[in-house]
Amino acid sequence: MKKVILIFALACGLPISTHAITPSVQSTYTFIKYINVIDFGALGDGIHDDYSAIQTAINQAANNGSHVLIPAGIYNCSNTINILAGVILIGEGRGLSSTQTPNSGTIIKNTGTHLTVQITGSNAGLRDLTVYDTDNAGAIGGIQILANANLIESILLDNVLIFGFTDGDALHLKSQNGGGLSYCSFKDVRVRHAKTGIHIEEASGGFVNSNSFYHGAVSGGGFDDCLHVEGGNNNVFHGTIFEPYSSVNGHLIIDKGSITGIDIRIEGNAQPTTTPLVAFASNTYGSQLTGVYSGGLTLDEGDNFINFKSGKSLDFKNASSNLYTNSGFIGATGTSIPNWDISSGVIIDVLPSEVLDKHQVLKLTIPANTNAYLRPQPLDLPQALASSIYDHVNFGAYIKTDKPNLVTTICKAPAGITTGGYHPGDSKWHSIGMTSLVNKTTSYDPKFYFQNAGQGSDLIVYITTPMLTFGLTETELAPKPLSTFGGQLFGTLTMSMQSGNTVSNGFMTLSKNGNVFEISGTNNIYRINHLTADRFPKGTLIHLLFNSANVSVFNSAYINLTNHFTSTANGSLSLVSNGNGTWRELNRNL
Repeated sequence: MKKVILIFALACGLPISTHAITPSVQSTYTFIKYINVIDFGALGDGIHDDYSAIQTAINQAANNGSHVLIPAGIYNCSNTINILAGVILIGEGRGLSSTQTPNSGTIIKNTGTHLTVQITGSNAGLRDLTVYDTDNAGAIGGIQILANANLIESILLDNVLIFGFTDGDALHLKSQNGGGLSYCSFKDVRVRHAKTGIHIEEASGGFVNSNSFYHGAVSGGGFDDCLHVEGGNNNVFHGTIFEPYSSVNGHLIIDKGSITGIDIRIEGNAQPTTTPLVAFASNTYGSQLTGVYSGGLTLDEGDNFINFKSGKSLDFKNASSNLYTNSGFIGATGTSIPNWDISSGVIIDVLPSEVLDKHQVLKLTIPANTNAYLRPQPLDLPQALASSIYDHVNFGAYIKTDKPNLVTTICKAPAGITTGGYHPGDSKWHSIGMTSLVNKTTSYDPKFYFQNAGQGSDLIVYITTPMLTFGLTETELAPKPLSTFGGQLFGTLTMSMQSGNTVSNGFMTLSKNGNVFEISGTNNIYRINHLTADRFPKGTLIHLLFNSANVSVFNSAYINLTNHFTSTANGSLSLVSNGNGTWRELNRNL
């Protein structure tokens, strides 16, 4: 007969007590029933198969809302444990070691190739235990939460170690057939050795939204990827750590959907330079990542915000603070680019925009066995001033090439030349750049560097949208604007032209939305926008374009002309505002 222990629900995280409870306390608090798997025949000796005993205890608990206690021990399981709605498996800790084969605490041990634990109902979960694959023996997964044509929410995993699933997913959140998975909490979930650490998947019209991960870590070996996202949104990682030495596909692979990472850490000391640590597919948007990054290849083919700081990598966000002059490469020819220096012998072909409108693409042909560079001309290089906000420079561009590890960025730092990340050579557009300390003594000399020495063929590089900012800020995809402070203009400047303007009783009121005004009729002009509410700001330049001849503009206290003006058809008069309703002549065309 099963033994039922009653304890306070509010103290469910404390050791279980079998002491008698006074009637006064019983009338104040709600009690939860706890079922012990030992009472159903589980031995936990690491020899016998405990699957049936554990599943029977879970089935019994699901009938009356109990939790299931699994005391310290090794519980061999020859089949998938199915945790039903309302049931939480509670162990006695994860053991003595997180980096060696678990040898104490509560261990659910997969003895075959099956999925170890599956959760299929709401308000269920696991706490204070280890889920373990026998010597990495081929189990297809550790813990799967499956919403199959149903809605699941409020799953809890707390202080759980998932160990050794190098042939499958350690933790898999999956929805299918219109199912939904939301509002789940994963606290201090530790993944050690797996093929995929955490897998979020939407299939067949399902959704996986609004789940939260608190702290936790993914480390060890055997990883294809640490986090693989195939759908979902508003799944948030708070302070989570992803730091295997390397991964086959990348530490964070976002193929669909979006995530939020707040103060996360990503590190891969042995990651190949051509394999990303972070990769967002072309159809992704809206993800935001912040935290600490050891540096490595970052690929964002979508529209996401990646705010990692590292000396070896950089990513970009659309905005308007680019400090490069002529970031659109306007006026480039076959051998030169205005405001830019390029190595002699490099052939330049100018192509239409691809990444950002009105930003031309340059096709650069670097001869065989030759190194080359592209850099801003010294007079056009933004200056690094004494302020600490100029201690770091962020610069890069969108680049594509078909040869790996030949295209990078370099910069002069106080300790010498520093090098950024390399293009992987996959013939796709990637943001290639870096963050570097600035050498303020001479020049930080930022360059796009093409290392083709020792290569027996020409190197073809496509480059567009060069970008530069100072400080630990995000570099942004936008040209430097004209402003009240100043600026340079490349391309077409259009001044709005307003038609249908007429004169009434010698007074004319023009729209403030234009600078060129077509004047109809033959009435004479004595005043222009002289009333306070209609006045143009001081320094505003306007051009009056007359459709008809014999329109007179009178020299007076309101319009200061060199002499009386009478129009010819298609003649013009240019005036500048004094800011007080009066005007002064700049030019006339008769």
